[in-house]
Amino acid sequence: MNEIHLEEKELARLAKKASEVDSLLLSAFGDAPSLKSENLALELIAAVLSQNTSRANYEHAFERLVERFGNAKTIANAPLTEIEKAIRPGGLSKKKSKTIKEILAAIFEKSGDYSLEFLREMGVSEARKFLTSLPGVGPKTASVVLMFGDGRGVLPVDTHVLRTSTRIGLVPEGTSAEMAEPLLEQLVPPKARPRMHLNLVRLGREICHARNPKHGACPVKSTCDFFRHQVHGSVLAI
Repeated sequence: MNEIHLEEKELARLAKKASEVDSLLLSAFGDAPSLKSENLALELIAAVLSQNTSRANYEHAFERLVERFGNAKTIANAPLTEIEKAIRPGGLSKKKSKTIKEILAAIFEKSGDYSLEFLREMGVSEARKFLTSLPGVGPKTASVVLMFGDGRGVLPVDTHVLRTSTRIGLVPEGTSAEMAEPLLEQLVPPKARPRMHLNLVRLGREICHARNPKHGACPVKSTCDFFRHQVHGSVLAI
């Protein structure tokens, strides 16, 4: 994973700002719930289904898939057309059904089973390396699985997290999601990362929209670079 290298003084400044943002979001939205699922393989499948669709759609698709097949082994051995049919409400069902089959085949080839529970015994770097070695699994998806599936102190960067953290001024403008993740993890302590992720996502969904953000309702406007530029009449296109 690529990283942005900043001077120690700048990192300290940004870490202080991140702490302030975390406190403001905590006051506005609350803390993160306990995150740990019973089945990491199914968590990975859910993460694949969540790509490029709404939360409601992917959750419906995942529920249909689990109701139809029950577990990762059964899904792995099911006909591709049946998987596609089950996940159709989530969108991109042809592509995602193929990806799911390829992922499960790769897990079996590497471990002799369809389980990913062994990841719980690995460190974050090792677990990320294994997950990103699977077909169709990038850094964000790997971090989503580790955070939601095993409660790890990681900070996945999706569209909302990237937009809000860039506008606030925690990451440089033009930074990719892949490069923003390790930078944000330098700025935010492990215990606070899941909360920061969830609260930045909520900020992006409810207030900091790509177009027409609701500045008046923003809980972090006091420390937001984008808001400050807006107030002074200079619009940033982020």
